[in-house]
Amino acid sequence: MTNDLSRNGLMGEWLFAGYHNLLIVETDPRSGNKSCGWSRDILMNDRVARARMTDARVKCLLVSLVFIVLICGCHPGYREDLDYSHNVQQTWEVDGLENGVMVQFEDVFWEADDTISLRELLTEGLIADGRDVLEIGTGTGLLSVLALRSNAKSVIATDINPAAVANARYNAAMLAPENEIDVRQVSKESPGAFSVIGDNEKFDLILSNPPWEHGEVSEPIDHAFYDPEFALMESLLDELPLHLKPGGRCLLAYGHRPAVELLIDACGKRGYEYVILDDRNLKDLDRDFLPGLLIEVVVPTRLLGKPLPISNPPIEEISR
Repeated sequence: MTNDLSRNGLMGEWLFAGYHNLLIVETDPRSGNKSCGWSRDILMNDRVARARMTDARVKCLLVSLVFIVLICGCHPGYREDLDYSHNVQQTWEVDGLENGVMVQFEDVFWEADDTISLRELLTEGLIADGRDVLEIGTGTGLLSVLALRSNAKSVIATDINPAAVANARYNAAMLAPENEIDVRQVSKESPGAFSVIGDNEKFDLILSNPPWEHGEVSEPIDHAFYDPEFALMESLLDELPLHLKPGGRCLLAYGHRPAVELLIDACGKRGYEYVILDDRNLKDLDRDFLPGLLIEVVVPTRLLGKPLPISNPPIEEISR
């Protein structure tokens, strides 16, 4: 939702218009520098009037304004390589993320209780310190940002949702500007867990809060909820030995009991071990529960470097 404005020799883009106020990001054609500010002297005209928000968007006005202040030229972290075209769902402060506010784009899923244990291990257990980290299905990029701020050696984050890729890049740029993150777009034609990871890329730490249930995907955001035929889980386990370093760790968070049971069974078929890093008893949990259960998948050293393709198990009993 952008339009070009010509004012005092500067080209500007309006980000929010309403009544007699207009927030403009201006670009100086000579220096390329950007600045932002409110214009209170531009009268409403047909062009601006058509930009009035619907009632639903007005409800999100405060959140949108916070995001505008964050992204436009008056913020020292404005970057040309980031995608600012997405609407904002919400912003929030996160425990362990001092002096930082996470931004969640529309069409990107985030649930505060999904990854509590993982976040604690990153910020308090320092499991990423000095390590090469891969996050599969990064979403807002929260776990990757925490890994960066916990002195990870390198971080690669992947997602199949384009909005999530943009979201993770934005949050990393704003909250860990001194560190580099490699956020990779997974194609829907090749949605495997390691489809954008090179054969020679190996990691000390592999993290994922994957989709929890079998189901059909119709929109990009659905990938956060549904893993059709549990193909993502299967591909992750099949290729895990190829990309995990000796002594490396793989930590997965699930909040759906049938998916945890399937994961445990799939690990057994591959000769893997597993450790549930939680005091709760799986049998006592509801079918869907929060916080998510943190499970460590342990690949024996003798299996590292060897892919283990296993045909998908029947899913009739674990489908919704």
